[in-house]
Amino acid sequence: MPKRPFDELSAVPPQSRYLSALEHADALLKAAQSLKQDLERLGKYSDSPSYENILATLKLHNAQILPAAQILSQDETISLNKEQGNPHKIQRVDTKQKHSNSDTQPGLPTPHPALLTKWTPQDTVDADVLPPLPPVLDPVLEKAARTHSGIASGLGEMNYERLEWIGDAYLYLISSAFIYQTFPNLPAGRCAQLRERLVKNETLSEFTLRYNIDKRARLPTEFQPGGRPSQNGGGTSASKKERKKILGDLLEAYTAAAILGDTDGLLRVVTWLKSIWAITLKREIRDEYKKPVAQIYSKHISGAQGPGNDIVTRPAGNNMGSKAVLVQVIGTKGVTISYRDEGEPKRDKNTGLPWFTVGAYYDGLGETNLSLGYGSGISKKEAGEKAATKALENKKLIKRLQKLKEDVLATIRKP
Repeated sequence: MPKRPFDELSAVPPQSRYLSALEHADALLKAAQSLKQDLERLGKYSDSPSYENILATLKLHNAQILPAAQILSQDETISLNKEQGNPHKIQRVDTKQKHSNSDTQPGLPTPHPALLTKWTPQDTVDADVLPPLPPVLDPVLEKAARTHSGIASGLGEMNYERLEWIGDAYLYLISSAFIYQTFPNLPAGRCAQLRERLVKNETLSEFTLRYNIDKRARLPTEFQPGGRPSQNGGGTSASKKERKKILGDLLEAYTAAAILGDTDGLLRVVTWLKSIWAITLKREIRDEYKKPVAQIYSKHISGAQGPGNDIVTRPAGNNMGSKAVLVQVIGTKGVTISYRDEGEPKRDKNTGLPWFTVGAYYDGLGETNLSLGYGSGISKKEAGEKAATKALENKKLIKRLQKLKEDVLATIRKP
């Protein structure tokens, strides 16, 4: 395709989608150029800018770059939908009009990969402050998202059931992407457990209440505080479990309505979900960015006891577990590091699975049953690793035990 000068392209009539695409592309290029200039300016002050400064610069420009990229990627979808109605309404998930299988339906918006970036510790800085609730700009969807089927059926209106269904799918997709990006070394089973914490009714219902979405909901009386009264004084009232399910459904429906209400809805919702879910996974996100103990003690991982009480030196690797690092840091001839269960396992409040607690102990070189640290997890292996990590974080104790080890090594090396 031959290149055309910008002035010629600018002559395209305003109603054309070409001009819109050019405007969005121009905004994206300007934002990228501004980011490049700021990064170059940052490099002038330091040969090796800190990670925090680089990240702060990137986040400063995200507000301009991501929206421009998102809108540009949706131009084609908007053009396809233009003949089917208002281009600002991507998809109506419910309608009283019946469609045949041959009818062409507009597509649902899907998240652009540029939006589904990993969490960082900076995302948890204000983890106790709720971000603003994204608006639902389509009034029909807004009303449907807060209307229970028991109310809508008598009035011939839309209810939130189909919105809740598609909202549930969006929550699974978006949460899975965030977890996959943030925790690259986490097994699939643990990823599924984290996702369940984000999308379960307990979590969703809590946000419904904190945002007061329930106050605007149109629910049958039995789901409202106090339940439905009766003449004999008994009345009916939904159980706590049933009410929690309804509250979770409301958030799923609201999420779908906010996404489908206009072309920028998905961008706003993804940004919002990333912020509120950072509240739920605050501890896990921060732990992911802690410096591995193998790196902290890389200079000290040597002189561990090998077979036959030989002293060996092993390379320090980032993939070493905390138990192995602990042995290499303080282990030597005459030293035993053991791990013991601490009481009966409890139940994890997030998953309901058994929650084990294990203690790490040191014996030898004049020390007996010395407690190094404790750790808890959904398995004894995980709990033991955390106990070893806790021990390695006790720098004062580790320094004292390293001194004992060095004294032993000095004795062994004497001719």
